[in-house]
Amino acid sequence: MTAPDLTQATLGLAFKKAFYAAVKELMAGGYDTEHVYVVFGQPATYQPDDIVSFGRVSVGQQAATLSTNRSREETLTVEVTVSCFLGGDEEAEIQTAERAYDLLRRIEHYVRMTDTTVGGTVRQCFLTSHESEGATPEDLIDQGRVTEVVATFTANARISA
Repeated sequence: MTAPDLTQATLGLAFKKAFYAAVKELMAGGYDTEHVYVVFGQPATYQPDDIVSFGRVSVGQQAATLSTNRSREETLTVEVTVSCFLGGDEEAEIQTAERAYDLLRRIEHYVRMTDTTVGGTVRQCFLTSHESEGATPEDLIDQGRVTEVVATFTANARISA
């Protein structure tokens, strides 16, 4: 017996994998981003200065059409965390924030303008929110400065199989 095609139930995993692969390729292709560590899930013990990690996925479905295949409209979200570190004092805080938001802007531009279907997995994808504590956690200040931006990207797709 063959395993069922899970994309008929949800595109959640396919979307996250395609988004991760696209951003990994995007970062690897840039002179100033080639060393950004792009990871599916939590980073391992290897901790470079710049990390983009793909985390939590949420999916909601609604009936789309009344037909024999019972298609559904799916809304997917994925959390993308951009983390940038730099040794130094208060001035480094500004530099890490600038770098983190620069990387986020590159990802946002890519899915809004370059690969709007994220490898054909969804109909559209947009940055819908982001947040940052805005300061390095106190327990890390003696090591340097870090900015983390947690962004939510929302996509829509039709499941018709």
